[in-house]
Parts: sequence; structure tokens; C-alpha cells
Amino acid sequence: MPDNTTPSQVRLYGVERSDRVATYAEVVALVGRARQALIDKGMPARTGSALGALFAKADRLNREWTAGIPSEDIEILMQADDAARIAVAVLEAIEQPESREAIHRITRSDMRLATRQPSQGKDALWELDLMSFLRGRGAAATFKDPPDLEIMLPENLGAYGIACKKVYSESSVDGQFSKGLKQLAPYSGAGLVAFNLDDLTPERNILRARTRQEGSDHLHGLNIAFMERHRARFQDAVMAGRCDGVWISSCVQADIAGLSPSFNRVTENTLWTVAEAGFGPKIRIGALRGIIDGLRRP
Repeated sequence: MPDNTTPSQVRLYGVERSDRVATYAEVVALVGRARQALIDKGMPARTGSALGALFAKADRLNREWTAGIPSEDIEILMQADDAARIAVAVLEAIEQPESREAIHRITRSDMRLATRQPSQGKDALWELDLMSFLRGRGAAATFKDPPDLEIMLPENLGAYGIACKKVYSESSVDGQFSKGLKQLAPYSGAGLVAFNLDDLTPERNILRARTRQEGSDHLHGLNIAFMERHRARFQDAVMAGRCDGVWISSCVQADIAGLSPSFNRVTENTLWTVAEAGFGPKIRIGALRGIIDGLRRP
């Protein structure tokens, strides 16, 4: 590997919870649409399931608010927000036949997002979350196995693969990265390995920050620190043409003192590559950034 390679990273700005304020009634309506869509597709969120329990927390929060007894239980608020997050991801994907297996995993798995246990459903949610992010910015993203997601890049650049990996421990990163590279093999390296770091953040914890920017900067720092810890491995793969780079995402619930409401969900995405990776990766990464930046919010 050349010693003079230069990292290149770009912050990809997401739409944070504070940019889409929702009342409890609106959250319940959203969850209700997801609940009915799952029933219609033969994948109900049963009452005794983890997902059914999460959806019920959103219902409870709204009932208490309507009755004039707003809940002071922050855990219920966090779980209702988790329910809303899952509902959005499910509604975005459910009409794609290829999403069926991922959604099945969500309905059958432990979906307590605040805990730090591995879950096939949480793995699947990361695929749905990333697809929702990409499609929300105009990318023609679909489910594809392998790798996990596929984007059609503009200007006849063709299909672009994304292998999604949920990180539960630092010790698993090398193995997950190797699996991701194998998943990208049919694309001859034209793609990314996308890591979600939510489960590397503290369990059942609310990030406290004075401003939204401060919260986003904190997450960006986590993303960059993760990249630096594994940089040599990532860099070798990029320079060998096995992938164009890595996508790193962190999402946490936060108490932002300077915002109303103060309870938010903050997401930070970082796209990393190597400046000397070559013409092909540079063009493809540029095209992907162009899609996302074209719909970037001020």
C-alpha cells in the first residue's frame, strides 16, 4: 500500500428529527399506517412481538397526552420514537417485493433499539434506513441480494452496490468488512461497505447538547474516530479496487437544549474514500455525492 495515500471524507447531511416535528397523534397515525401495511402484506406486528410492543408504546403515549396526563417516562418517549423510525422505514420499503425478507426479520426480532444486543431485525432496519435515506434524496435505490442495496448511478455509470453492516463490537468490524467486500465482488468493486454504529453508542442513553450542530458534530467525531481505527484495512481495500470507500452512519436520540421540542433524533452520515483511489472510484463517488447534495437541505 502506498505510504502517501490521502483520506477523503465528506459529511452527508441527514434530515434530523427536529426538522420534522411531529405531534403524538401524528406519530400514532404513522404507526397505524405501518401496522395496517404489514397486515395487508401478511406480516403483522403481533401484539406479543417486540415490534407490536413498540407500536403499543406510541399508542400509550398519545392516550396519556390526550387524557391530560403527559408521561414523564423518558423511556416510553424513546420507544415511541423508535416505533416512528421503524414505521417510516417499513412504509418506504414495503411495496418493493425484494424487501419482504428484511421486513419479516423486523417483525420477528428484538427491536429494542436502545439496548445493545445483536438482532437480525436491527440488521434489517439498517438496510431499510439507508434505503430510505437514499431514496429520499432522489437515488434510485432498490434491494438486491447480494450485496444488500443497489443504486443506478446517472450518466450511464451503471449499477452501484452497497453492502450494509451493523456494528455491535469493534472486534467484528474486520470480519464484517471482509463479508461486505465479497458481496461487492459482482460489481468489480463499484460500491461501498456501509457501517451503522448506533450500537457502539452508550445503551439507553440520551445525548445532551446545547445546539443541533453540537450534537451533529459529536456524532461526526464518532464516525471519524471509527474510520481512523480501521483506516489501514479500509485503505488497503480501496487501493486494491475492491470497493470505492465506506459509508459510516450514527443515529442517536438527543436532548437539544436550544430546540423546541428538545427531544430529537440526530443522524450523521460520513462517506470516506482515498483521494488517490483512481479515476473510476472518483467519478462514481462524485456521482453519488451529486445525487445527495442535489437535494441537500440548507
